[in-house]
Amino acid sequence: MSTITAEEQAKIAAYLDTHMLPAGIGSEESACSIAAINLALTGELTDRIPACMSPVIGRWIIVVQDAMPAAMRNSAEWKRLLPLAAGTGRAADDEQQRLALVLAWVWDGVLPHLQPVADKYGFGESWRAMCNDKTACAADAAARVADAARAAYAARAAAYAADAAARVADAARVADAARAAAYAAGRAARAAADAARAAARAAEWKHFNPCGLLARLVEV
Repeated sequence: MSTITAEEQAKIAAYLDTHMLPAGIGSEESACSIAAINLALTGELTDRIPACMSPVIGRWIIVVQDAMPAAMRNSAEWKRLLPLAAGTGRAADDEQQRLALVLAWVWDGVLPHLQPVADKYGFGESWRAMCNDKTACAADAAARVADAARAAYAARAAAYAADAAARVADAARVADAARAAAYAAGRAARAAADAARAAARAAEWKHFNPCGLLARLVEV
């Protein structure tokens, strides 16, 4: 059951239909995903996650919407899902399910997809161990090796995705091991991303499919 009314959802949709979503908080004329929701509901320009909304989803959106290509952030599907995300609420059992979905997206979908990059630039073994073990220790090792390799190509997108998982884990106050692993995975991915190209990032984000994950999150 939604924690906002149909009329409030319609207000959010109306703003999204007539405004572009920027990276960063933006302005009243062009606000980010979370700020757009707040503007529609309260008239306040803020990226504070509203009380009607899941903190897990909100924290993930804040990081991921800044990282994804502008065309994806302003796509019809992303904008269709935001009013639904606004009414997801904060039930503890639901939050744990959402956290599990986000962490699975990072560990099983985002980071393993960068394995060819890791292989190409000489840190494939440590990257594979990180993806298999899913621990802070393994991710720290991958971070050190990737940083030493100063690798390039498309790992920037994975860096943001892993960072999103770390922030979401922190917001949900899960066990330190899960939070530390997500954070370390973000470090590893960032270390692998010094010269990522815009075209490559767009291709990676198409594979990562954040709209697909958001659709699953709002269904919980």
